[in-house]
Amino acid sequence: MFQKGIDIYRKIRKHGVLTTCKIITDKLYSFWLRLGLWPIKVRFYYNLMKLIFAPNFQKKRILGVWDFKALPWSVGDPLLFIERLSILKIKYNAEEVDICVIYDSDNPIGNRKKAEDNNITSDNAQDYMLEFLPLFSTCPYLGSIFQFNSRKEFYHFLKSNVERYDMFPPLAHHLGETYNYADYGFPNFNEVQDFYNSHGYIPYLRIGDRDGFWAHWFYLNYLPENTVPVTLSLKQTSHASERNTNPVVWLSFIDQCKIDFPEVVFVFVGLREETFDGLRKRSNVIIAKDFGTSIIEDLALIRTSLMYMGTSSGVNTIAQFSDLPYLIFKFPEWCLHRLELKSGENFSFATDRQKMFSTQILVTPELLLNEFKALYSKLDRNKWCSTVLEKARNKYGHPSARVKMNSKN
Repeated sequence: MFQKGIDIYRKIRKHGVLTTCKIITDKLYSFWLRLGLWPIKVRFYYNLMKLIFAPNFQKKRILGVWDFKALPWSVGDPLLFIERLSILKIKYNAEEVDICVIYDSDNPIGNRKKAEDNNITSDNAQDYMLEFLPLFSTCPYLGSIFQFNSRKEFYHFLKSNVERYDMFPPLAHHLGETYNYADYGFPNFNEVQDFYNSHGYIPYLRIGDRDGFWAHWFYLNYLPENTVPVTLSLKQTSHASERNTNPVVWLSFIDQCKIDFPEVVFVFVGLREETFDGLRKRSNVIIAKDFGTSIIEDLALIRTSLMYMGTSSGVNTIAQFSDLPYLIFKFPEWCLHRLELKSGENFSFATDRQKMFSTQILVTPELLLNEFKALYSKLDRNKWCSTVLEKARNKYGHPSARVKMNSKN
Protein backbone atom coordinates (compact mmCIF):
# COMPACT_ATOMS: atom_id res chain seq x y z
CA MET A 1 0.00 0.00 0.00
CA PHE A 2 2.93 2.30 0.93
CA GLN A 3 4.71 1.43 -2.32
CA LYS A 4 1.55 2.21 -4.34
CA GLY A 5 1.43 5.65 -2.75
CA ILE A 6 5.07 6.28 -3.74
CA ASP A 7 4.32 5.23 -7.34
CA ILE A 8 1.38 7.65 -7.55
CA TYR A 9 3.56 10.45 -6.15
CA ARG A 10 6.27 9.78 -8.75
CA LYS A 11 3.72 9.87 -11.59
CA ILE A 12 2.36 13.18 -10.37
CA ARG A 13 5.95 14.56 -10.22
CA LYS A 14 6.58 13.25 -13.74
CA HIS A 15 3.39 14.46 -15.50
CA GLY A 16 2.39 17.42 -13.37
CA VAL A 17 -0.83 17.93 -11.45
CA LEU A 18 -3.02 19.06 -14.40
CA THR A 19 -1.89 16.28 -16.74
CA THR A 20 -2.31 13.69 -13.99
CA CYS A 21 -5.88 14.87 -13.36
CA LYS A 22 -6.63 14.51 -17.08
CA ILE A 23 -5.20 10.96 -17.12
CA ILE A 24 -7.30 10.01 -14.09
CA THR A 25 -10.42 11.48 -15.69
CA ASP A 26 -9.81 9.56 -18.94
CA LYS A 27 -9.29 6.28 -17.08
CA LEU A 28 -12.46 6.78 -15.03
CA TYR A 29 -14.43 7.53 -18.20
CA SER A 30 -13.04 4.42 -19.91
CA PHE A 31 -13.95 2.33 -16.86
CA TRP A 32 -17.46 3.81 -16.86
CA LEU A 33 -17.95 2.93 -20.54
CA ARG A 34 -16.86 -0.67 -19.94
CA LEU A 35 -19.19 -0.90 -16.96
CA GLY A 36 -22.07 0.61 -18.92
CA LEU A 37 -22.13 -2.22 -21.45
CA TRP A 38 -23.38 -4.68 -18.87
CA PRO A 39 -26.62 -2.83 -18.04
CA ILE A 40 -27.23 -2.42 -21.77
CA LYS A 41 -26.77 -6.13 -22.38
CA VAL A 42 -28.98 -7.00 -19.44
CA ARG A 43 -31.72 -4.69 -20.72
CA PHE A 44 -31.42 -6.16 -24.21
CA TYR A 45 -31.85 -9.77 -23.07
CA TYR A 46 -34.56 -8.85 -20.59
CA ASN A 47 -36.62 -7.14 -23.29
CA LEU A 48 -35.89 -9.97 -25.73
CA MET A 49 -37.38 -12.47 -23.28
CA LYS A 50 -40.43 -10.26 -22.86
CA LEU A 51 -40.83 -10.18 -26.65
CA ILE A 52 -40.47 -13.95 -27.08
CA PHE A 53 -42.72 -14.89 -24.20
CA ALA A 54 -45.23 -12.05 -24.54
CA PRO A 55 -48.60 -13.31 -23.24
CA ASN A 56 -51.68 -13.35 -25.40
CA PHE A 57 -54.02 -10.46 -24.71
CA GLN A 58 -57.18 -11.51 -22.92
CA LYS A 59 -59.29 -8.37 -23.27
CA LYS A 60 -60.21 -6.90 -26.61
CA ARG A 61 -59.86 -3.27 -27.54
CA ILE A 62 -62.19 -0.99 -29.50
CA LEU A 63 -60.82 0.03 -32.90
CA GLY A 64 -62.35 3.23 -34.25
CA VAL A 65 -61.81 3.81 -37.97
CA TRP A 66 -62.18 7.35 -39.28
CA ASP A 67 -61.82 7.17 -43.05
CA PHE A 68 -61.82 10.54 -44.81
CA LYS A 69 -62.88 8.90 -48.06
CA ALA A 70 -66.42 8.60 -46.70
CA LEU A 71 -66.26 10.93 -43.70
CA PRO A 72 -66.00 14.71 -43.46
CA TRP A 73 -63.07 16.96 -42.68
CA SER A 74 -65.03 18.53 -39.84
CA VAL A 75 -64.85 19.03 -36.07
CA GLY A 76 -68.22 17.94 -34.68
CA ASP A 77 -68.49 14.61 -36.48
CA PRO A 78 -65.17 13.23 -35.16
CA LEU A 79 -66.05 14.38 -31.63
CA LEU A 80 -69.40 12.56 -31.75
CA PHE A 81 -67.58 9.53 -33.17
CA ILE A 82 -65.19 9.61 -30.19
CA GLU A 83 -68.12 9.79 -27.78
CA ARG A 84 -69.64 6.69 -29.37
CA LEU A 85 -66.30 4.86 -29.15
CA SER A 86 -66.11 5.74 -25.45
CA ILE A 87 -69.58 4.33 -24.90
CA LEU A 88 -68.64 1.10 -26.70
CA LYS A 89 -65.58 0.76 -24.49
CA ILE A 90 -67.78 0.92 -21.39
CA LYS A 91 -70.54 -1.34 -22.75
CA TYR A 92 -68.16 -4.12 -23.78
CA ASN A 93 -65.65 -3.63 -20.96
CA ALA A 94 -62.89 -3.26 -23.52
CA GLU A 95 -59.32 -2.56 -22.52
CA GLU A 96 -58.85 0.75 -24.34
CA VAL A 97 -59.81 2.59 -27.52
CA ASP A 98 -57.41 2.67 -30.47
CA ILE A 99 -58.16 4.92 -33.43
CA CYS A 100 -57.11 4.65 -37.07
CA VAL A 101 -57.33 7.81 -39.17
CA ILE A 102 -57.11 7.22 -42.91
CA TYR A 103 -56.93 9.51 -45.88
CA ASP A 104 -55.98 8.92 -49.50
CA SER A 105 -53.08 11.17 -50.45
CA ASP A 106 -54.16 10.96 -54.11
CA ASN A 107 -57.83 11.73 -53.41
CA PRO A 108 -57.93 13.39 -49.97
CA ILE A 109 -61.44 14.88 -50.25
CA GLY A 110 -62.97 11.43 -50.76
CA ASN A 111 -66.51 11.08 -52.08
CA ARG A 112 -68.53 13.31 -49.74
CA LYS A 113 -68.29 16.63 -51.57
CA LYS A 114 -67.43 18.14 -54.89
CA ALA A 115 -63.82 19.16 -55.40
CA GLU A 116 -64.71 22.83 -55.86
CA ASP A 117 -66.23 22.94 -52.36
CA ASN A 118 -62.98 21.92 -50.66
CA ASN A 119 -59.67 23.55 -49.85
CA ILE A 120 -57.88 20.22 -49.46
CA THR A 121 -55.45 19.06 -52.13
CA SER A 122 -52.89 16.29 -52.41
CA ASP A 123 -50.21 18.85 -51.56
CA ASN A 124 -51.74 20.14 -48.31
CA ALA A 125 -53.68 17.08 -47.10
CA GLN A 126 -50.91 15.98 -44.74
CA ASP A 127 -50.86 19.45 -43.15
CA TYR A 128 -54.62 19.37 -42.55
CA MET A 129 -54.32 15.83 -41.21
CA LEU A 130 -51.75 16.86 -38.60
CA GLU A 131 -54.00 19.72 -37.52
CA PHE A 132 -57.07 17.48 -37.19
CA LEU A 133 -55.30 14.58 -35.48
CA PRO A 134 -55.38 16.15 -31.96
CA LEU A 135 -59.20 16.02 -32.09
CA PHE A 136 -58.94 12.30 -31.38
CA SER A 137 -57.01 12.98 -28.16
CA THR A 138 -60.36 13.98 -26.61
CA CYS A 139 -61.19 10.29 -26.13
CA PRO A 140 -61.07 9.62 -22.36
CA TYR A 141 -60.07 5.97 -22.94
CA LEU A 142 -57.53 6.51 -25.71
CA GLY A 143 -54.83 3.91 -26.18
CA SER A 144 -53.09 4.46 -29.51
CA ILE A 145 -53.66 6.58 -32.61
CA PHE A 146 -52.60 5.30 -36.03
CA GLN A 147 -52.54 7.50 -39.10
CA PHE A 148 -52.45 6.02 -42.61
CA ASN A 149 -52.15 7.86 -45.91
CA SER A 150 -53.71 5.03 -47.88
CA ARG A 151 -56.26 2.28 -47.37
CA LYS A 152 -53.65 -0.23 -48.51
CA GLU A 153 -51.50 0.52 -45.46
CA PHE A 154 -54.55 0.36 -43.18
CA TYR A 155 -55.66 -3.01 -44.55
CA HIS A 156 -52.19 -4.41 -43.93
CA PHE A 157 -52.47 -3.27 -40.30
CA LEU A 158 -56.00 -4.65 -39.97
CA LYS A 159 -55.11 -8.10 -41.33
CA SER A 160 -52.35 -8.41 -38.74
CA ASN A 161 -54.47 -7.23 -35.80
CA VAL A 162 -58.09 -8.07 -36.59
CA GLU A 163 -58.41 -10.59 -33.73
CA ARG A 164 -57.32 -7.94 -31.25
CA TYR A 165 -60.24 -5.61 -31.88
CA ASP A 166 -63.94 -4.97 -31.93
CA MET A 167 -64.18 -2.58 -34.86
CA PHE A 168 -66.40 0.50 -35.22
CA PRO A 169 -67.91 1.20 -37.61
CA PRO A 170 -68.33 -2.50 -38.43
CA LEU A 171 -66.13 -3.74 -41.25
CA ALA A 172 -69.08 -4.09 -43.63
CA HIS A 173 -70.00 -0.43 -43.11
CA HIS A 174 -66.41 0.63 -43.62
CA LEU A 175 -66.00 -1.36 -46.82
CA GLY A 176 -69.38 -0.19 -48.12
CA GLU A 177 -68.55 3.41 -47.16
CA THR A 178 -72.00 3.74 -45.59
CA TYR A 179 -71.15 4.94 -42.07
CA ASN A 180 -72.22 8.60 -41.76
CA TYR A 181 -72.42 8.92 -45.53
CA ALA A 182 -75.40 7.10 -47.02
CA ASP A 183 -77.37 8.59 -44.13
CA TYR A 184 -76.54 12.08 -45.47
CA GLY A 185 -73.93 12.57 -42.81
CA PHE A 186 -76.52 12.82 -40.04
CA PRO A 187 -74.84 12.94 -36.62
CA ASN A 188 -76.41 10.13 -34.60
CA PHE A 189 -76.91 11.19 -30.98
CA ASN A 190 -79.45 8.44 -30.31
CA GLU A 191 -76.91 5.94 -29.01
CA VAL A 192 -75.59 8.57 -26.59
CA GLN A 193 -79.10 9.27 -25.33
CA ASP A 194 -79.86 5.56 -24.99
CA PHE A 195 -76.68 5.05 -22.96
CA TYR A 196 -77.59 7.93 -20.65
CA ASN A 197 -81.13 6.62 -20.19
CA SER A 198 -79.72 3.23 -19.17
CA HIS A 199 -76.75 4.34 -17.05
CA GLY A 200 -77.60 7.82 -15.81
CA TYR A 201 -74.40 9.38 -17.14
CA ILE A 202 -72.27 9.71 -20.28
CA PRO A 203 -68.48 9.73 -20.60
CA TYR A 204 -67.31 13.30 -21.07
CA LEU A 205 -64.86 14.18 -23.81
CA ARG A 206 -61.41 14.93 -22.48
CA ILE A 207 -59.26 18.04 -22.65
CA GLY A 208 -55.82 17.05 -21.38
CA ASP A 209 -53.89 18.86 -18.67
CA ARG A 210 -51.42 20.39 -21.11
CA ASP A 211 -54.10 22.13 -23.17
CA GLY A 212 -56.29 22.86 -20.16
CA PHE A 213 -53.47 24.53 -18.24
CA TRP A 214 -52.54 26.50 -21.36
CA ALA A 215 -56.13 27.76 -21.69
CA HIS A 216 -56.17 28.91 -18.05
CA TRP A 217 -52.81 30.63 -18.63
CA PHE A 218 -54.27 32.31 -21.74
CA TYR A 219 -57.16 33.72 -19.75
CA LEU A 220 -54.93 34.90 -16.91
CA ASN A 221 -52.58 36.70 -19.28
CA TYR A 222 -54.84 38.10 -21.98
CA LEU A 223 -58.11 38.94 -20.23
CA PRO A 224 -58.34 42.27 -18.41
CA GLU A 225 -58.10 41.95 -14.65
CA ASN A 226 -61.31 41.00 -12.80
CA THR A 227 -63.05 39.75 -15.95
CA VAL A 228 -64.42 36.33 -16.87
CA PRO A 229 -64.55 34.66 -20.31
CA VAL A 230 -67.64 33.55 -22.19
CA THR A 231 -66.56 31.62 -25.28
CA LEU A 232 -68.41 32.43 -28.46
CA SER A 233 -68.68 30.53 -31.75
CA LEU A 234 -70.74 32.06 -34.55
CA LYS A 235 -71.08 30.01 -37.71
CA GLN A 236 -70.55 31.80 -41.04
CA THR A 237 -70.04 29.17 -43.75
CA SER A 238 -71.27 28.51 -47.28
CA HIS A 239 -73.02 25.25 -46.33
CA ALA A 240 -75.96 24.82 -43.93
CA SER A 241 -76.82 28.51 -44.17
CA GLU A 242 -79.84 28.07 -41.87
CA ARG A 243 -77.34 27.79 -39.00
CA ASN A 244 -75.43 30.94 -39.90
CA THR A 245 -75.23 34.00 -37.68
CA ASN A 246 -76.88 37.36 -38.16
CA PRO A 247 -74.00 39.72 -37.23
CA VAL A 248 -76.30 42.67 -36.49
CA VAL A 249 -78.19 40.68 -33.85
CA TRP A 250 -75.10 39.41 -32.08
CA LEU A 251 -73.25 42.74 -32.16
CA SER A 252 -76.27 44.41 -30.56
CA PHE A 253 -76.27 41.75 -27.83
CA ILE A 254 -72.52 42.13 -27.24
CA ASP A 255 -72.86 45.91 -26.98
CA GLN A 256 -75.62 45.59 -24.38
CA CYS A 257 -73.50 43.15 -22.37
CA LYS A 258 -70.74 45.76 -22.28
CA ILE A 259 -73.17 47.97 -20.34
CA ASP A 260 -74.94 45.37 -18.20
CA PHE A 261 -72.02 42.98 -17.61
CA PRO A 262 -68.75 44.94 -17.87
CA GLU A 263 -66.86 42.05 -16.26
CA VAL A 264 -67.67 39.70 -19.18
CA VAL A 265 -65.28 39.25 -22.10
CA PHE A 266 -66.42 37.24 -25.11
CA VAL A 267 -63.65 35.01 -26.47
CA PHE A 268 -64.42 34.25 -30.11
CA VAL A 269 -63.30 30.81 -31.30
CA GLY A 270 -63.69 29.13 -34.65
CA LEU A 271 -62.51 29.76 -38.19
CA ARG A 272 -60.45 32.89 -38.71
CA GLU A 273 -62.65 33.81 -41.68
CA GLU A 274 -65.80 33.72 -39.52
CA THR A 275 -64.73 36.92 -37.76
CA PHE A 276 -67.28 39.33 -39.23
CA ASP A 277 -67.01 43.12 -39.53
CA GLY A 278 -67.33 44.98 -36.25
CA LEU A 279 -66.53 42.06 -33.97
CA ARG A 280 -62.85 42.85 -33.50
CA LYS A 281 -63.64 46.51 -32.75
CA ARG A 282 -65.62 45.61 -29.61
CA SER A 283 -63.57 46.17 -26.46
CA ASN A 284 -65.29 43.25 -24.72
CA VAL A 285 -64.31 40.75 -27.45
CA ILE A 286 -61.07 38.80 -27.92
CA ILE A 287 -60.46 36.89 -31.17
CA ALA A 288 -58.66 33.65 -30.30
CA LYS A 289 -57.27 33.24 -33.82
CA ASP A 290 -55.43 36.56 -33.42
CA PHE A 291 -53.21 34.58 -31.05
CA GLY A 292 -52.74 31.74 -33.55
CA THR A 293 -54.79 29.12 -31.71
CA SER A 294 -55.11 25.60 -33.09
CA ILE A 295 -58.31 23.52 -33.21
CA ILE A 296 -57.53 21.72 -29.97
CA GLU A 297 -56.63 25.01 -28.27
CA ASP A 298 -59.99 26.47 -29.31
CA LEU A 299 -61.69 23.46 -27.74
CA ALA A 300 -59.62 23.91 -24.58
CA LEU A 301 -60.66 27.57 -24.39
CA ILE A 302 -64.30 26.50 -24.61
CA ARG A 303 -64.07 23.85 -21.92
CA THR A 304 -62.19 26.06 -19.45
CA SER A 305 -64.40 29.14 -19.91
CA LEU A 306 -67.17 30.20 -17.55
CA MET A 307 -69.81 29.34 -20.16
CA TYR A 308 -70.25 28.88 -23.90
CA MET A 309 -72.58 30.52 -26.42
CA GLY A 310 -72.92 29.95 -30.13
CA THR A 311 -74.88 28.94 -33.16
CA SER A 312 -75.08 25.25 -34.05
CA SER A 313 -71.73 24.03 -35.37
CA GLY A 314 -69.13 21.33 -34.80
CA VAL A 315 -67.31 22.99 -31.92
CA ASN A 316 -70.55 22.84 -29.89
CA THR A 317 -69.86 19.14 -29.38
CA ILE A 318 -67.01 19.69 -26.91
CA ALA A 319 -69.49 21.56 -24.70
CA GLN A 320 -72.40 19.17 -25.25
CA PHE A 321 -70.42 16.18 -24.00
CA SER A 322 -69.44 17.92 -20.77
CA ASP A 323 -71.04 19.75 -17.85
CA LEU A 324 -70.04 23.19 -19.18
CA PRO A 325 -72.98 25.65 -19.10
CA TYR A 326 -74.02 26.60 -22.64
CA LEU A 327 -76.59 28.32 -24.83
CA ILE A 328 -76.73 26.93 -28.38
CA PHE A 329 -78.93 28.54 -31.01
CA LYS A 330 -80.13 27.51 -34.48
CA PHE A 331 -80.04 23.76 -33.96
CA PRO A 332 -81.73 22.40 -37.13
CA GLU A 333 -85.39 21.56 -36.60
CA TRP A 334 -85.16 18.48 -38.80
CA CYS A 335 -82.42 17.14 -36.52
CA LEU A 336 -84.76 17.46 -33.55
CA HIS A 337 -87.36 15.36 -35.36
CA ARG A 338 -84.77 12.70 -36.16
CA LEU A 339 -83.82 12.64 -32.48
CA GLU A 340 -87.50 12.48 -31.47
CA LEU A 341 -87.15 15.77 -29.59
CA LYS A 342 -89.70 18.55 -29.52
CA SER A 343 -88.86 22.18 -30.16
CA GLY A 344 -87.44 23.61 -26.93
CA GLU A 345 -86.20 20.23 -25.67
CA ASN A 346 -82.58 19.31 -25.18
CA PHE A 347 -80.81 15.97 -25.00
CA SER A 348 -81.62 13.79 -22.02
CA PHE A 349 -78.00 13.94 -20.88
CA ALA A 350 -77.94 17.77 -20.80
CA THR A 351 -77.81 19.50 -17.41
CA ASP A 352 -80.17 22.23 -16.21
CA ARG A 353 -77.48 24.75 -17.18
CA GLN A 354 -77.33 23.63 -20.79
CA LYS A 355 -79.95 24.94 -23.20
CA MET A 356 -80.53 24.53 -26.93
CA PHE A 357 -82.77 26.45 -29.34
CA SER A 358 -83.95 25.21 -32.74
CA THR A 359 -84.00 27.08 -36.04
CA GLN A 360 -87.72 27.66 -35.49
CA ILE A 361 -86.94 30.16 -32.74
CA LEU A 362 -86.08 33.61 -34.05
CA VAL A 363 -82.79 34.82 -32.60
CA THR A 364 -83.07 38.45 -31.48
CA PRO A 365 -80.89 40.64 -29.24
CA GLU A 366 -83.60 40.45 -26.59
CA LEU A 367 -83.68 36.65 -26.65
CA LEU A 368 -79.90 36.44 -26.37
CA LEU A 369 -79.76 38.93 -23.51
CA ASN A 370 -82.59 37.36 -21.51
CA GLU A 371 -81.22 33.84 -21.84
CA PHE A 372 -77.72 35.01 -21.03
CA LYS A 373 -78.90 36.84 -17.89
CA ALA A 374 -80.83 33.80 -16.68
CA LEU A 375 -77.89 31.42 -17.06
CA TYR A 376 -75.12 33.81 -16.03
CA SER A 377 -76.87 34.56 -12.73
CA LYS A 378 -76.53 30.88 -11.73
CA LEU A 379 -72.76 30.69 -12.25
CA ASP A 380 -70.03 31.01 -9.62
CA ARG A 381 -67.55 33.54 -11.00
CA ASN A 382 -65.36 33.46 -7.87
CA LYS A 383 -64.92 29.71 -8.16
CA TRP A 384 -63.90 30.07 -11.79
CA CYS A 385 -61.33 32.77 -10.91
CA SER A 386 -59.85 30.57 -8.16
CA THR A 387 -59.49 27.68 -10.59
CA VAL A 388 -57.66 29.87 -13.09
CA LEU A 389 -55.22 31.18 -10.48
CA GLU A 390 -54.51 27.63 -9.35
CA LYS A 391 -54.12 25.92 -12.73
CA ALA A 392 -52.57 28.70 -14.80
CA ARG A 393 -49.36 28.29 -12.80
CA ASN A 394 -48.80 24.94 -14.47
CA LYS A 395 -47.55 25.66 -17.97
CA TYR A 396 -46.25 23.03 -20.34
CA GLY A 397 -44.20 24.10 -23.34
CA HIS A 398 -41.32 21.84 -24.25
CA PRO A 399 -41.88 18.26 -23.00
CA SER A 400 -38.35 17.81 -21.63
CA ALA A 401 -37.13 21.31 -20.77
CA ARG A 402 -38.15 24.24 -18.62
CA VAL A 403 -37.74 27.91 -19.43
CA LYS A 404 -36.04 29.91 -16.71
CA MET A 405 -38.42 32.74 -15.83
CA ASN A 406 -37.07 36.08 -14.63
CA SER A 407 -40.37 37.96 -14.86
CA LYS A 408 -44.08 37.32 -15.24
CA ASN A 409 -44.74 35.58 -18.53
